[in-house]
Amino acid sequence: MNFYLLKSFVTLAESLHFGAASQELNLSQPALTKQIKRLEEYLGAPLFRRSRHGTDLTEFGRFFLRQAQPLLLDADNVFRQGRRAARGELGSLAIGFSFSTVDIVSRVLPQFRLRYPEVEVTLHDLSSAEQMQRLLEGSLQVGFVRLPVHEGLSCQRILSDRLALVVPRSMAGQITSFDVRSIRDLPFLLLQRARAPGLYDHITRFCALHDFHPQVLQHANESLTILSLVGAGVGVSLMHESALRTPGESVVCLPITDPRAQWDVGLTWRTDEPDPVIEKFVELVSAIAPQLAPPALA
Repeated sequence: MNFYLLKSFVTLAESLHFGAASQELNLSQPALTKQIKRLEEYLGAPLFRRSRHGTDLTEFGRFFLRQAQPLLLDADNVFRQGRRAARGELGSLAIGFSFSTVDIVSRVLPQFRLRYPEVEVTLHDLSSAEQMQRLLEGSLQVGFVRLPVHEGLSCQRILSDRLALVVPRSMAGQITSFDVRSIRDLPFLLLQRARAPGLYDHITRFCALHDFHPQVLQHANESLTILSLVGAGVGVSLMHESALRTPGESVVCLPITDPRAQWDVGLTWRTDEPDPVIEKFVELVSAIAPQLAPPALA
């Protein structure tokens, strides 16, 4: 059944005026008359009575109108929702992030939800490597990751991050910067490579450039665990500065100014299949990106 035949019938049945119905449907009266005739032939019974007094529904026409109105209303709603989804106002969005980008997500997400309250958002705490793999597999739609990204993904740089040396507050007077001579013999606490391979490899490369090989006492799965252990005096650590905005009173964070300790963080997504929701999210992040970079520790 042609949807437009049904719409023409309901429009005419509700107005019982060919001129008004034709204008609402943006059809000529002869075209509307042909559509009604086609529908009557398809159904096998007349829908309207036409006389010099005007147009009226037959008994069958009134019955068919009661059947057609809710169907047409549902169809209109389907099209309406479809148009909203095409504008990125409806749908779902799976967002990847890591501990180092929690601050970014916490500032982007409220604005996105305010603008698009009917988009269902889910958050996934993953390393940059895991995010990019899931993006390529299709189980994630956008991610906040360490740059560069894998082939097949698009990205937008948001801010820079860098390494910082974290020491117990009790050692603050003894160690004031990343000086290999003063930290060479200290026990180090680092994140597991499986938890943050990009960060772990960056620390390894950076230390090698300084001819330094940390004496790793303990690996941990969470940055907060490392901060707690450092604060307790168990050892020191090299961490990403973005994880140290509120480190607590028991540790001191010493930024490393060597440019080789720095890397870029950005938003990444797949572009091989356009997605209006992703496009809206990228647009929002692009618009507020200048506001996302937090002040440096020093």
